[in-house]
Amino acid sequence: MEKANITLYTVIGNPERIAAAIQDKYKEMTQEITSENGNIALTLADDTVINFAISHQQDKPDFIASHTAGMANYFASAETQLVELKESVLRQIRVFNCVTGITFEIDDNEDRTNYIINCIYAIANDVNGFLLYPNMQIYTKEGKLLFSIQGESQLTEFIPIGNADLLDMNRPEEAPADTERRLRSIAQLKAKNIPYLEHLLSAALESEAKLRSREEKVKRAAALFTVAVYSEVMLSENSSRENALSYFNKMDQLYGVRSYITPKEAEYINNPEPEKQECIQFVWRYECCGVLLWAADVVDDLSYPSEIIDVPVLAAIFWQHKGIKDLLSKGFARSEAEILDTADITLRYDWACVDARIHGKEAPASLDSGIVVERHYAFNWIIGANEGANWDDVLTTT
Repeated sequence: MEKANITLYTVIGNPERIAAAIQDKYKEMTQEITSENGNIALTLADDTVINFAISHQQDKPDFIASHTAGMANYFASAETQLVELKESVLRQIRVFNCVTGITFEIDDNEDRTNYIINCIYAIANDVNGFLLYPNMQIYTKEGKLLFSIQGESQLTEFIPIGNADLLDMNRPEEAPADTERRLRSIAQLKAKNIPYLEHLLSAALESEAKLRSREEKVKRAAALFTVAVYSEVMLSENSSRENALSYFNKMDQLYGVRSYITPKEAEYINNPEPEKQECIQFVWRYECCGVLLWAADVVDDLSYPSEIIDVPVLAAIFWQHKGIKDLLSKGFARSEAEILDTADITLRYDWACVDARIHGKEAPASLDSGIVVERHYAFNWIIGANEGANWDDVLTTT
């Protein structure tokens, strides 16, 4: 018989959930199951054995760090037109904290093989996992090709995910203000018939939040606007990089953005031939820019996330002012409570959009999932989620 190897990857707080899922999914055909130090041997009714080797970051941090880094570096070499999707896949790989190696024998009985593999996908579904085949193809729990070393995918977009039990590990309990905020958000969702997860915690509770300064917000907004304008010109008909750079340089003269754009933004700007999808990705940053200007109280309102931002309004703000100090002279810092309120409802909008996409539905209540995820990204940076991650490293896990 031929030996098969499949590897299950996930981001999870309690690896015992994987062992429980294994036991549950194979219970109808299990003759015996033994477990020792994360290694599970499951004997089927035909006396063949499926082996599961579970390695979690809490027990084997060096192995997980080395394994995920090597995997990310390997897939980073894949050439693809799906630039944004590839980057999201790499971000997902880098945060995997649990690896389960699965080995079993394949014989001529296709029903048996299909049963084993279907159960593996059912386990993946229980723990929000991904499956890697020996041909270096990564599949989602629904059985869709997420990414291959050939740069192929059955998806057009992807957002990294994790399990809620990991997000809540070692986190403080909700304070009364956090609970009240969550309940207010849920009341808003109910009023719009938007699905929600009752106990989903905010990306940063009040005791965890460390809001960026007003100057940081305005500088980040200026950088995002500059890179988005550059991208929009690059995507325009009869565009030229020289023309796009002229806009970048004008903003740099006014706001000094070259000194505080991020490494990924600098790499993009310095690339003479960026992929079209990468340009589109950075155009979407207009939405983040709007959030930052609202949080800095440069603009008064943040509209419901169903219509894309009015770019000419953004442009007027930046072109009519004379630099960061001039922008900072307008308005005052928006309150932490208002920012945390809006960040919380945005997280829950994003959860609803992801849930709809997983179930093949349109986003509820006219939400635009593209706008929502950009806002979620910006708010996570503003409130210091992901342990205060730098802009390039922010996660929008729901």
